[in-house]
Amino acid sequence: MRRRWTIAGRREQLEALDQARLDAASGGRFVLVNGPSGSGRTALLEASASAWRAAGAAVLRVPGPAAGGVVAGFEAVLHVVRDQYERLADPLLSRPLSTIAALCADSGTDLPGRSAMLAEQTSMAFGLIGRRVPAVLLADDLDDAPGLVTALASAVRDQCMVVASARAAGGRLTTLADVVVALPPLAPDAVGQMLVQRYGAPLDEAVLPALTTALGPLAGNPATVAATVDALTDAGRLAVIRGHLCLLDPQIPIVLPPGHRLVAGLHQRGTAAVRIATMAAVTRFGLDDLPLFARATLGRLDSYGRTVDELVTDGVLLADPQGGIRPQSPALAARLIADAGPQAVARLHRAYAAAMFRRAGAAADRSALADHVAFAGPSMPTDRRTAVSLAATAAEVTDREPDRAADWLRAALWHAGGGRAADDILSRLSRLLIRTGQFTRLAEVVRAAPAGRSGDLATAAALASLHTGTRMPEVMARLGPAAEPIFRLVDRWLTGAADGIRPAAGASDFAIVGRALGDGVDPADPATEELLVAGSTGDLVALFGLVLGSQRYGTPADGPLAAYHRLHDCYARGDLSGVVSAAREVELAGAQALVVRRLARLWAAEALAMLGKDDDSRSWMQSVPDEPPYAALRWWAENSPAGEATTAEEAADRLRGARVAYERQRAHGSRIGCEQLLVRAAILAGRFGLTTEAAELAVLAGTDQGRWLSTETTLLVRALATGDTADTTSAAGLIRARAHRPALGLAVLALGRMAADPSPWLLDARAVAEEIGSRWLRSAVAATMRDRDVRRPRPRSAQEAFSEVEVQIIDLIRQAYTNRQIAAHIRMSEKTIENYLTRLFVRTGCRSRVELAAVRLTTGVAGSAR
Repeated sequence: MRRRWTIAGRREQLEALDQARLDAASGGRFVLVNGPSGSGRTALLEASASAWRAAGAAVLRVPGPAAGGVVAGFEAVLHVVRDQYERLADPLLSRPLSTIAALCADSGTDLPGRSAMLAEQTSMAFGLIGRRVPAVLLADDLDDAPGLVTALASAVRDQCMVVASARAAGGRLTTLADVVVALPPLAPDAVGQMLVQRYGAPLDEAVLPALTTALGPLAGNPATVAATVDALTDAGRLAVIRGHLCLLDPQIPIVLPPGHRLVAGLHQRGTAAVRIATMAAVTRFGLDDLPLFARATLGRLDSYGRTVDELVTDGVLLADPQGGIRPQSPALAARLIADAGPQAVARLHRAYAAAMFRRAGAAADRSALADHVAFAGPSMPTDRRTAVSLAATAAEVTDREPDRAADWLRAALWHAGGGRAADDILSRLSRLLIRTGQFTRLAEVVRAAPAGRSGDLATAAALASLHTGTRMPEVMARLGPAAEPIFRLVDRWLTGAADGIRPAAGASDFAIVGRALGDGVDPADPATEELLVAGSTGDLVALFGLVLGSQRYGTPADGPLAAYHRLHDCYARGDLSGVVSAAREVELAGAQALVVRRLARLWAAEALAMLGKDDDSRSWMQSVPDEPPYAALRWWAENSPAGEATTAEEAADRLRGARVAYERQRAHGSRIGCEQLLVRAAILAGRFGLTTEAAELAVLAGTDQGRWLSTETTLLVRALATGDTADTTSAAGLIRARAHRPALGLAVLALGRMAADPSPWLLDARAVAEEIGSRWLRSAVAATMRDRDVRRPRPRSAQEAFSEVEVQIIDLIRQAYTNRQIAAHIRMSEKTIENYLTRLFVRTGCRSRVELAAVRLTTGVAGSAR
């Protein structure tokens, strides 16, 4: 539910206005609030006025820009005083008000000195008002009311303050102002605070970066942010999901509202201005392109040049030093494209391409021509020669500009019209889109491609389905039975089919991924460990990256698998809030991606438990059924560290549940969550001394070692079950090597609970807890350190870190003493001082006396020798 916008990020400006109000008691103040349109000038004035009224001041707001000149300005002030006359009444006030009224009414006569008399009487009136009550005169948008300035300046008297706002600083306003309060763009955290106030819900972590990127220089403009989020909400793209405000369909561009001042100002410039700005929005465009653009659109070059200058001055377009021009922000570009519509944009590209073809005596820029032909789309007639040219141009830039090359290949496919050339183009395009991680575009290409055009079509369709979370039964039907093995993995991943995730026979790359998710991998494969770790989490992006390699596969930027991969990146870094944010993104992406959505919920539940948010954790976890392929990971999340058993009997009962979940998951044919379950179960058994259960887990972990479980899990479970020092060290080393912070923190905490010498393990666990900000882990480590009598190391004092002589030397260096002066001060030879300094430089790594003085400050040596 929307709320009223409130002031955010303007504390400094509010305090400046309050201070000016206090200072006004001794002579009045003229305050200018300066900021561009939409910066919140009016909101700031209203917030301050509300506080001043509550404090007993009379706040008089001069309505709107006054029409006419100086006399009209005095008349506007007169009206607002009369409206408040009862409160401001003074026995002597009626005389100057009557005089002002008479001078304003006699507007048809040119009275000498009228302005001076009006100023004198206005000053007298506000002098009388100030005797009765502190008064504040507010006036907004003085850029549009120059006649009001003289009247306002005359009102500044003891106990009377004028607060005026304007878009631009300078001129008479700035000269008159005693105080200028500038409104810079809001900082991102202030924008976030504003949105929280607006919706009453915390922001998902992806919302603010998306707005900042889309709005560009406008991202700190409160009015622009307000209007944009309102438009997103009305379009159903901003919604509260699981208590957080989330952006739906993040791959769809964010557009400026149609009524935004930049959009309105552009349309006021006329059709030519709109065409130029739209062209700059849809393609690379610069000043050198204006002659050809004028020819293509039948316009005048000199007029177009002036128009570009005007649009740059207006802030609609930005010009770079190389002569390129582009819209001020991606959101403005998206608005221009949306307003023009796809057909008009295509016609614009077609006209430009035709002009390039017609240009005599000059070689066309092949890349620019390819851009226009590609974006003209079906508006251009098909031509096989165009297809050949586009494909050749794409080949030249594929390595440097793969996204651009993909656009050209897609257009080439359209112009080829079929046959062997089209098969080759489709194959190249599919591989390029896979290599650059553009799976949404890949899905569009696959859907439009007739069956039989390419042997790679089945692989491309399967990858597109997995990454977009959408099945493509019509494509499967066209490809026939030969493609069925490849789509088996797709169906089972998207639907969670009961017979598990099996290798896709006939597709070797998919077979490896399927085995990593289900039956394990070949021990001889050099990537075995990484495949097993990624397969245990269900991170398909990581698996495809390992199997296909970076030259064949690019990490996707959007879609459910991309969000799920980001979830695991966040978790490995210990960014627990980022895990939850990515899980929300998975919820919003790919309605058919059932498996990945449910798995993401379980990882979110774990992260929330680590953050100490138990109720939220349970809410996420309970939305996942206790059945394969979620059984193992659900047991793991349900038995999170924050919800550990409290007695040995309860722990034994939970371990029986772990065995059941493990066996159900194995029977289903899925490895997902099994490694996490075994480690957590071993930690639980070790904590309560359940040796029989621990031994059983060690046996499970030792089965098919190196094929079904990672070496890390095998060693860690065995170390927790037996206390073997070699296994303990090896397991911790493997976790450190893959830089997984939560896994390391939980593992070393468990090892610290059972090791003969717990100190190194628990101190390591404490460092990880502080690093990732886990409330639960900090508490658990502190409790275990107390139980095992491990003391937090005391920072060395200055005397321990440095000798008394060294402390004196460093202190004297800070006071700019030379070596000779230091030697005299502490009664040593200069050579001895030089030897001391040499040792200090070696110990501290400092290279100069200045750096050595800084070390003194940062290590707390100051004053320790005194």
